[in-house]
Amino acid sequence: MHYPSYSFRQSLTVSEFFFESIGVKGVIQKLVSFTPTGVEHIYNLALADFNTLTGKFDDRSISDNGDTIKILATIFQIVNQYLEQFPERWIVFSGNSMARNRLYRMSINHSFQELSELFSLFGFQNDEWEVFQPNRSYEFFLVQKK
Repeated sequence: MHYPSYSFRQSLTVSEFFFESIGVKGVIQKLVSFTPTGVEHIYNLALADFNTLTGKFDDRSISDNGDTIKILATIFQIVNQYLEQFPERWIVFSGNSMARNRLYRMSINHSFQELSELFSLFGFQNDEWEVFQPNRSYEFFLVQKK
């Protein structure tokens, strides 16, 4: 993806990545984590913000820090690195709202050519997986390194 991204660091457990969002609301600590789904080789991607009040990461928060494109480019870089390390794995993700899912779909559409050269992309709709079709709504997304 040819957009600026944030630098990030990988945890010792290799399933967590941390970076800082810098925008209109200041600096927000972000976490991207990959967790097993219970289906062999399929891992869930979660994006979370650090909540300074609770001292925990929250995947339901909406930071609205004005740097969405840079955050999505960073997630792309993280997924790419993670799948370089674990090429047998598939990554599934979904937004926690229809609006967030729409944002993810629009981002994939916008960079579809580049993404489809690196990844096999699928969408889940009407109780089945299909090859990702630009401009179609999906409940879940699935990616694998080509």
